Formats: sequence, structure tokens, C-alpha cells
Amino acid sequence: MNLPPPSVLGILFHGKLYPLLERAGSLVQAADLYSVALLTQLYQGQRLAVLRQVADEQWQFYLTVAGVFIAASRLNHQGLRDARKEILMDIVAARLNDWKPDGVRGFEDCKRVFEAEHDRLTAVGSEPQFVASDALGIWIVGNILGHAPETSDECQLVRDAGALVTHAFFNWFNWIAE
Repeated sequence: MNLPPPSVLGILFHGKLYPLLERAGSLVQAADLYSVALLTQLYQGQRLAVLRQVADEQWQFYLTVAGVFIAASRLNHQGLRDARKEILMDIVAARLNDWKPDGVRGFEDCKRVFEAEHDRLTAVGSEPQFVASDALGIWIVGNILGHAPETSDECQLVRDAGALVTHAFFNWFNWIAE
């Protein structure tokens, strides 16, 4: 990771250096840990056989990337200067790469599908409070199933997985104030 020296970071972050950097640095680990807990919760709440047919590591990958994506995408709405956002996202990307070599690729795929599904769901008049979480859930479940959700149980899993991950990481950076 190519970060400026600490003195430059201190200037860029005006005394908020450590909390911002720590929050960015711990995002992937927190999302990974949450994915394990969430997987247990999904097992308990769903009757879908697909939950047990897919390796836990695969679920964990998609749930973790989805959590990182939601937190990172919300970072863009926090009013931070571009230089700060870039440094924080460099940290997140480095942690994703350290966690799994294909973590950044997964993040980029999540972003692409999320944006397309968000636009599609908005255009068809989906319930506004569920558009973001459903778009995220479509990416998670679609990757797990290998196809778009078809049954009512699969669609419920989209809503459940997307809403739980979104709720957990939507406010990850909200405590940051300029």
C-alpha cells in the first residue's frame, strides 16, 4: 500500500488520523467476522437446501465482500475530501487483497451488479426502502445459486441477506465528521 508519510496523513486528516485509518483498516476483518455470524443466522431462518449445499467459505466470501462494498459506497456520501477518501479506500483495497487475492475483483463485480440492479429496481418501482439492500442481496444470492433468484424462498433470501448486510455496514463510516 502506497500511503504518504505520517506527517502528510496527519495534515490530510486534521487530527482524525487514527480513528479514520483504524476504521478503514478493520472493515474487512469486521465484515469477515460478521459473515460467519450472519451465515449462522441465515441457516436458522431459512429452509432452503442451497444454504447447506454451498461451502461456508463461498458464503463467507460473498457476504464479506458485500459488507465491505456497502460501507465503502457509503463513504462516498460522507462529505470527505477526495484525498481522504482515496487514502481510506487504498487501505480497504489492500486489506481486501490481503484477505483474499480475488477480494478486489469480487468488490468490483459487486459494485457493477449493485449499480445495475439498483437502477433496474428503481425503474420498475420497487419499494424505495429496499432497493439498495435488494440490489446487494441479488448479487450475494445470485453468486451462491449460480443464477438469478427464481422461487419465493430464493427471493426471500435475497431480501434477508441484503438487508442484514446493509444494516450491519451502512453506517460504518457515519461517525466521521469533517
